[in-house]
Amino acid sequence: MMAPGISAHATPNFVVTSDKESSFSRIPDSQPNSMILGDDADSALGGSASPDPHGKSQCSSMSDGENYECYGNGVELDLDPDTPHPHPAQINISNGGRESRCRSPSSLGLTRNTWLRTSLRRSPPSHQENLPNRKWGSFRHSGKRLGSNALASQLYRSSSFNSSGRSSTCDTADDMYSDVSLEEDVLDLNHKVQMLQQQVSCLADNQTNTDDRYTRAKQDSAALQARVHMLEEQLREAELRAEERLEEEQRRNRELMVRVEREKQLQIENCNIRLQTLELEGASMRDETSRLRSQVERLRYEKAMVEEKLEEAEIKIASFQVENKELRELERRIREDTSRDRKADVQLVEEMSRELEQLKAERGAGTSDDLNLTSRIRELQSQIDSLRHQNKSLQEANEELQAQMLTRSVEEGRNLLTGVNASHSLAAEFEAMSQSELRDAQDEVALEKMRTALKEQQEVNSQLRCYIDGILLNIVDNYPQLLEVKTH
Repeated sequence: MMAPGISAHATPNFVVTSDKESSFSRIPDSQPNSMILGDDADSALGGSASPDPHGKSQCSSMSDGENYECYGNGVELDLDPDTPHPHPAQINISNGGRESRCRSPSSLGLTRNTWLRTSLRRSPPSHQENLPNRKWGSFRHSGKRLGSNALASQLYRSSSFNSSGRSSTCDTADDMYSDVSLEEDVLDLNHKVQMLQQQVSCLADNQTNTDDRYTRAKQDSAALQARVHMLEEQLREAELRAEERLEEEQRRNRELMVRVEREKQLQIENCNIRLQTLELEGASMRDETSRLRSQVERLRYEKAMVEEKLEEAEIKIASFQVENKELRELERRIREDTSRDRKADVQLVEEMSRELEQLKAERGAGTSDDLNLTSRIRELQSQIDSLRHQNKSLQEANEELQAQMLTRSVEEGRNLLTGVNASHSLAAEFEAMSQSELRDAQDEVALEKMRTALKEQQEVNSQLRCYIDGILLNIVDNYPQLLEVKTH
């Protein structure tokens, strides 16, 4: 257990002096919890007797159950105010609010004469039985505990009695016993003083350590206080910077909001303008859609008409192709007949020339035969002329038929391509359609079909034109007389 602490500001300090009339006197607070025993020339406290070897106190004023340790405990010795003592002593020793009364008279500062007839220790029971009861210098009566007032009165009577000289009733044994008891008490007090000095030194060391810790704590507190002030300054600066930054951000946000609001208004106006233009465009597109629908219907009707005309033209082309084949076949047969007639005429001329030679050879045989031969030659000559005339007429008829066929085919081809009447021409009908109407038509499929049909018709027309040109070139090269118009 730790020794009880002693408050530096509340614990009084006492000095035991050798003055007869003095009580415990206070010493300054710079020496806490110290008791100094006065050592003047008349004091008996500085005796040379050695302390008890067993380390026991020789004070008999307190029983073993009534001993009190007075470190830190308040001790009050209250003298009765009615007692005529000139210097009443009141001792108050406090430590941490704990107070008790110490009734040990060993704490009183008395001279050698005042210690006579007194004892700080109760005598053993054997001594009490042998020794008479003391009427002075004793702090308690036998078998009864004295109060503070009674103790003070006994001290006063004892001091008064000793000052007036020894009583005649005191004997030599009592004086000797008092001297021995006094020496023992002095030794006990010296031992207690040493113990108190040790305790005081320990308490002084503790106080020094406490002061050092207090100084360090104070320095640390000052450093921490300075740091706190510095941190408070930094906090204020940070708050000021944060407020400035916040104001700057708020200003930026306000400017940004104003700019965004202005841009929003501009966008709304632009959107309204675009909406109006889109509405106008939508109305125009609806009108254009209705117009295009009507135009598509018209184009569909015209396409149907063109398809019908195209079918008719295809039928005519097919018929022309059949007629062309028939004319070619007729021309081939006529050519074959002409070649056969030529061969027959050549053979007939050869036979007749042979017969003529035979007749000339036989002319010399007789004149009668000559006359018959002459008549026969004339007949044969007339037959040859008739045959030539017939062959020529057949050739002319053949040429006329070929010329008619070619003229008719050429006229039909020209009528098909260009047409005698421009209103019935397919090319005129295609040219009648304006380019703008063709571009504005939305029916791409119909236009594609029309373009395809037109391309096919143009290819067919080009093929027919090439074919007719080839026929005309053949006629011009081989039979130019067929192209001449004969007048009968």
